[in-house]
Parts: sequence; C-alpha cells; structure tokens
Amino acid sequence: MATKGPDAPKGGRPREYDREFFAAKFETYIEQNDIPIIGEFCAQYGLYDELLRTWPEFFSLLKKCTTKKAAGLERQALGGKVNVSMAIFSLKQLGWSDKPKDDTPDDAIVDPNPDV
Repeated sequence: MATKGPDAPKGGRPREYDREFFAAKFETYIEQNDIPIIGEFCAQYGLYDELLRTWPEFFSLLKKCTTKKAAGLERQALGGKVNVSMAIFSLKQLGWSDKPKDDTPDDAIVDPNPDV
C-alpha cells in the first residue's frame, strides 16, 4: 500500500455538516444584510461557496441571496450610496451585462438596400 503520492489514502472521513443549521443561519444572514455576499457568509462559518452550491437545501436560498444582492447594489448605486464601478463589477459577476442584447441571430440575412 502506498504511503505517499497520488495512490496514498486520503486520511480521515469527510467532514459532516448540519445543513439545516447552516440553512437557517444563511436565511437570517440574507434577511439582515442589504447586500448579502455568499463569500462573506461562508468565511464567517468556515464553509466554501462551492459546497453550498451542491446542497439542495441551498438552491433557493442562493437564488434569494443573489436576487437581493443585485437589487441592493442597483438601488444603492443609483442612490449614490456605493461606488458605482464596484457595483457594476459585482453585478457583472451576477450575470448582468452593459451591452445591449441583440435578438438578431448571427446567421440572419439583412437587406442592405431595404428601400429598393
């Protein structure tokens, strides 16, 4: 049996978490913060955001968190309460885009002379 290298035993049982406990704490965190940040919550409890994304109990809570974060950032940026550049950066991480959405398919044929 290998004691070192990639074939070595991993050492110990995986950590077990009380998901209901963390779900309740996360919901409270979301309610108490105008701009909830998943990473901040994870750092407070020694968790990883990738782990939360794998727990079914957190799917709707994560969506609730990002929705509230986006709304809070937009509202506070428009009110001049947060740095606009940082708000834009954070919103882009949530999937926002500052480019107009083009509904024209790339393979669409456009008539260069529509009046002819």
